[in-house]
Amino acid sequence: MSLEREVTRIVGEDWVITGQERELFSYPAFLPLKVTPPLVVLPGSEEEVIEIVKLFKSKRTKYLIRGAGTSLSGSTTPTQGEVVISLNRLNKVFYTQGLEITVGPGIANLHIGKFIDSDVFYAPDPSSYVVSSIGGNISHDSGGMHTPKYGTTFNSVISLRVLLPDGSVEDLNGRNLDPLPLFVGSEGTLGIILRATLRLFPKPGISRTLLAAFDNVEDAGKAVVEIYKVGVTPASLEFMDKPSIIAVENTQYKANYPEAEAILLIELDGNSVQVEEEIRRSKLAISKCNGRFYEPTSEEEKTRWWIGRKGAFPSFAYYSPSYLTLDANVPRSSLPKILEFTYAIGRKYSLPVANCFHAGDGTLHPLIGFNSEDRENTINAIKAAEEITYYALTLGGVPSGEHGIGIEKLKFMPVYYSSEDIEVMRRIKESFDPEFILNPCKLIPPKEKECIAVGEIHKHLMEVD
Repeated sequence: MSLEREVTRIVGEDWVITGQERELFSYPAFLPLKVTPPLVVLPGSEEEVIEIVKLFKSKRTKYLIRGAGTSLSGSTTPTQGEVVISLNRLNKVFYTQGLEITVGPGIANLHIGKFIDSDVFYAPDPSSYVVSSIGGNISHDSGGMHTPKYGTTFNSVISLRVLLPDGSVEDLNGRNLDPLPLFVGSEGTLGIILRATLRLFPKPGISRTLLAAFDNVEDAGKAVVEIYKVGVTPASLEFMDKPSIIAVENTQYKANYPEAEAILLIELDGNSVQVEEEIRRSKLAISKCNGRFYEPTSEEEKTRWWIGRKGAFPSFAYYSPSYLTLDANVPRSSLPKILEFTYAIGRKYSLPVANCFHAGDGTLHPLIGFNSEDRENTINAIKAAEEITYYALTLGGVPSGEHGIGIEKLKFMPVYYSSEDIEVMRRIKESFDPEFILNPCKLIPPKEKECIAVGEIHKHLMEVD
């Protein structure tokens, strides 16, 4: 019996994709590389996923797991002929009580809020939260605007039920030598998340927003450091430069920001006495760095400011039909240096560049525009991105703050990690997936001839300079 017929027997004919629609699963939000999978299957239950994985193990069929496809590092691109298992249908809420909720991996981040009490909230909120799925958030340890105070997804995962490549199911709770931490950020290379128990936080008594405007990017970068120096830990601290502001103001996300070379959006939350003191200290820090501060005059204006920030990425279409989004993480004190460097790189390659990022934890998001239909233009965008990431490493940064390594940043792993470090990673991968059939050739640099390059762009991404 063919693989297609056996998979169809498990999930039903309606949930197996073999025709042209497979191209919809040929790439995630990482646009430069598209590879059509041989087959796409959408199981509707944990039991069906288990049966499919056991089938693939018996046939040594390579496969990868996909959620909503918002991955910006290419971690769900089927470069090695993998069958795609999409878990969008596993979106059930199993349990919610107090400060915990248990969900399937396919539920969208946004929808968590619909199933919990109004006095609690789920903190991780990546910009793609409207559609990005919890399984993908966990696999990439996604962050978001609330990372400075509440941490990344890692800090909100209590336990996981995972399916291993050998077909066994394990419930992980992170105690003692339990491998739960390994699965958060493993980019779907160790096993499949079947369900997750997530930590909820009590809603703060009060939340206030400040907007700080600056006449140059350097002062805005300095203000980020100064805010922390005065003892303030913002719930959110977001940076937008003039190109980002212009893009937002010319789209449906128009926020009526003040004219400036850069702005900071600051959210402070907690009890009223604490927040009032943090407002006072933040204003002093902003003034010290030659900034002007504004407070929203209404709840509608406050909401509009934050919607504008979340709309900054799609608004970049104002400049370019496609763009790369980087996520190197640098010390906050290095922000002025690397921001100027991004603009210089944009000029070098004649590509539009805008900066809109999580300043509170130093996770950069330079947006680099390119035309995905133009091969040379695409390669230049990738080269520009690589130069920025290399520079971030020289400043004491890391290759990825929240988007993952995938295929996009494979060449940076041996730059940032020692050969011994990488060998440990390979040993961990082998212990869970000895046949290397689950999402191979991602995250961990491959050995020579271990992975097949799919065209010029993929070859470039895998080559260490």
